[in-house]
Amino acid sequence: MSHGFSTWNLAITPLSPLHIGTGEDYEPTQYVIDGTGLYSFSPEAALRALPEAARADLLRILNGPPTVELLKQVQGFFHRQAERLIPEAEHVIPVLPTIAAEYAERVGKTAQRERDIINQLRIMRTYSDAATRRPILPGSSLKGAIRTALLDRVNGGASLPDDIKRLPANARNVPFQKRLFGYANFDQDPMRLVQLGDAADVRPPETLGTEIRYAVNRKRQPVTKDGREVAAQAENLRQVVECIPPMRPRAFQGRLSLQELGGLTRPELPKPELRWTFEELAEACQAFYRPILERELQELGSRSYLDATWHAAIRQILDAQEPAFSARRAFLLRVGFYSGAESVTLNGVRSIKINMGKDPATGKTRYEDLPVTKTVWLAAQDIQQRRDLIPFGWVLVEAVLHDQAFAEWPVGLTEQGLNEASAEAHWRDAVEARRRTLRERLEAERARDQAQREAAERQAREEAERAARLATLSEQGRQLEALRMRLEQDRQANLRQAGGELANRLVALFKEAVESWPAADCMALADLAEEIYGYIGWPASKKKRERQEQIQALRQKASA
Repeated sequence: MSHGFSTWNLAITPLSPLHIGTGEDYEPTQYVIDGTGLYSFSPEAALRALPEAARADLLRILNGPPTVELLKQVQGFFHRQAERLIPEAEHVIPVLPTIAAEYAERVGKTAQRERDIINQLRIMRTYSDAATRRPILPGSSLKGAIRTALLDRVNGGASLPDDIKRLPANARNVPFQKRLFGYANFDQDPMRLVQLGDAADVRPPETLGTEIRYAVNRKRQPVTKDGREVAAQAENLRQVVECIPPMRPRAFQGRLSLQELGGLTRPELPKPELRWTFEELAEACQAFYRPILERELQELGSRSYLDATWHAAIRQILDAQEPAFSARRAFLLRVGFYSGAESVTLNGVRSIKINMGKDPATGKTRYEDLPVTKTVWLAAQDIQQRRDLIPFGWVLVEAVLHDQAFAEWPVGLTEQGLNEASAEAHWRDAVEARRRTLRERLEAERARDQAQREAAERQAREEAERAARLATLSEQGRQLEALRMRLEQDRQANLRQAGGELANRLVALFKEAVESWPAADCMALADLAEEIYGYIGWPASKKKRERQEQIQALRQKASA
């Protein structure tokens, strides 16, 4: 009897775009889009980025009533401040040109259906590490996908007659799972023997963690009118989502452990026949998901939806992995949003509630339970796109025992990965160049603002000091100070006028000073007069002698 764990290292390759929902969105008040980048920022970063006047403007907006109009004003405000926010952004994600254009067209704008516009500017976030902002494949998502495959295996997959497999009327999902897995409480659930942690992104930090795409809804079968195919109403559905990009070889690594109970049997333990080996687990996943993928490829291909380059890459990967599939050392899974009801329900008991539209007689919405959906969600670059689309959610899982190493990734697919890395590096270089340019511009602006503030403060201090000094001066002293200030103003303006206001003020003081000023003030005026004429120049010869005589008279009075 052996007890313990068998532990497997997992390498996970996203084969198609993945969106693992968090219930959180990038709100249009938390990001700006510039060029091909979405720049996400926190409130703290926004406050750092905004100058005092802009913060006051934002506070004025936020003090308004909490209405749709306020949300639009806040959106528009951040959009206008984009060049200040971009250098302070904490996270940058590539976006499609079409999404950038839609953002520019709609942000902060008025529309007939305003709430729809606001909702369409929300971008659904994928699961990620809060510190690094790198994406994560949650162990719960991976384990949930494995659980579905094992439930299908226990239920007989597609091999049992419908009357045996069919879910009883009004039966609920959890009781049905308990019946298949034969448990009444958690300890008896065989999945508790399967331990699977989060799979971390192990790519270099300079690579792109996520990207922004459209999720669009397309009909599985053509909708025709008068013999011509038309777009169905459902095809107007679209969402903007953050995705893990596809075809990143072994981008994620995780660990799976299977608890081994040997021959131990107790009522509270899972049944022995429901204690799976890794090989049985891999076989169940492959048996459940591979037919779904093949059927989807065939169906989407027949509708000309599929991206041909992506389809060729999938075929190349599947062919290269056939030996590992056969050895039960690799398997397919489907995880995340838009995986399709067929990937999360069991063969033979699948019953999907389909909206059949309005009943002409009653006007009420009709629903019908069907074994397949009528539409499929696909990753797109444009909301009107009907070609070059990619399904969501597919991953390849490779496994080796914890003390073994993975084989080399196939050469052709490595080259594809290198091409993608080169494109990512080019995008990131462009983003960093843009941020650097804006950062330098803002730093220069802040330096100018700081210099202006310091100059204003210095001027205020000097004016205060001058006012305090003037308060202690006599009337003659204040007139002398006013004349000095005028001389300084002309110097700063590089103004030299022999017959200007400065010269006229000086001449007006000569007579008054000789008649009534104290000696010390007369001497000060004489010195200041020579300084003034030294700057603006002496008048013509006759006037020059007159002014020199007036200055001399001031000095004689001062020395008398």
